[in-house]
Amino acid sequence: MAGTTAILSFVPQAQFDYEPGQFLSLQVPHKENPKDLLWRAYSLSLPVEMAKKHGYELCIRKMDGGHAGTYLETLKPGDWITVRASYGEFTLRTEPGRGVCFIGTGTGIAPLRSIALSKEFANNDLLFGIAILGFRTYEEVPYAGDFERVGVATTYAISDTKEKLDFPFYNGRVTDVLKRLKSDFPWKETDFYMCGNGFMIRDVIQFLKTSHGVEDKAIIAEAFEAAAKQKAA
Repeated sequence: MAGTTAILSFVPQAQFDYEPGQFLSLQVPHKENPKDLLWRAYSLSLPVEMAKKHGYELCIRKMDGGHAGTYLETLKPGDWITVRASYGEFTLRTEPGRGVCFIGTGTGIAPLRSIALSKEFANNDLLFGIAILGFRTYEEVPYAGDFERVGVATTYAISDTKEKLDFPFYNGRVTDVLKRLKSDFPWKETDFYMCGNGFMIRDVIQFLKTSHGVEDKAIIAEAFEAAAKQKAA
């Protein structure tokens, strides 16, 4: 647990495949009527080759009073869960010779981590890889160091603190970090993978397109919805 972030690890009865960046649906009971079952979407935070060896993993924002949060509090090692997998088109599509910039906030880090740690990412002849990851507080940061270990230069943007932070931590939002990139940053030769808060994604896309002329095809984005907006299936 990192702040309000919970890491849920599980071993399925039958291993299943997925592409790095995809998500699954987790069945959770309604907190007031447990017989009423709901489905919540969560990105897998490990690439499949690692999940099959060490266990599948989800990074979940634990909201007090929410259906998933209430359910997570009841889980113990050895308990059974029900999932449906796999879904989504938020996957690696960068061609060799281009750069990759991962931009995530909160639990939006999960699919980005899955991509960054994957064999597909390692085997792609990329120009470079960087990550800009945003959180409200230092305590909410999960997986610190994982991107760096695979050669992805990472900055952690912390928005809600008065404490002066030192690199790789930065006081501010991910958009503030983007605006401080060097003037010779290769904007047109970079693909931007964004996941997290929809408002952040909107602001970053506007900045990339209006300030640096980044084309739509170089912007790959997936906004996380609040659980209340996710449809039950």
